[in-house]
Amino acid sequence: MEDDDFVRDSAQRLKKKFPGITEPNETFHVRLRKALDYANMLPLKEKNVKRDFLFLEAFWPGFYLKSEVDKWLRIPNGYSVEQRVEDYKHVMINGERRGL
Repeated sequence: MEDDDFVRDSAQRLKKKFPGITEPNETFHVRLRKALDYANMLPLKEKNVKRDFLFLEAFWPGFYLKSEVDKWLRIPNGYSVEQRVEDYKHVMINGERRGL
């Protein structure tokens, strides 16, 4: 139940901050919940990083299912999984800003 509350709260925050997110809650919550399940499997521990993970899912649906991203997130490379998520978020945001 705690994860469901986290998903609902995160979805509400995302939609408030980004009114362009118009996906119905029925599908948006399911999609975010699947992403949170994956994040918990990594395992992400920090609440803010979990929110960032859901932010990524909101704007780039299924990003974590791409084989290269999945591999990069799951295989240790000297950086914590939290740091890798933050790095990925910055790469995606910067790419979006540059139109890539």
